[in-house]
Amino acid sequence: MMEDFSKIVGRNDIVNHMKQAIATGKVSHAYILEGEDLSGKNLLARIFAKALQCEKQDGNICGTCLSCEQADEMSQPDIIYVKPEKTVCLGVDDIREQVVADIGIKPY
Repeated sequence: MMEDFSKIVGRNDIVNHMKQAIATGKVSHAYILEGEDLSGKNLLARIFAKALQCEKQDGNICGTCLSCEQADEMSQPDIIYVKPEKTVCLGVDDIREQVVADIGIKPY
């Protein structure tokens, strides 16, 4: 399941911003992805996380490094997937609970 920014259609402005942020080392502390259901927010978040962890660190995804392979298998230890317990939306409290639960785990 090779996912990269080429899978994102019609959002060149957002993709370019994310790639540029990684390439220049100016990644914000948080990003809010808003849109209709099934509009690709989850895919964009997964690809952005993968690009952040890719060993190339130039905004593109090599797809061949260990980190990319782990991200494709959803086993990259520094990418944490938060799933809301409520079906409506993911809130700040949901994120906070996950961060507090994972705070004792050191990054790889």
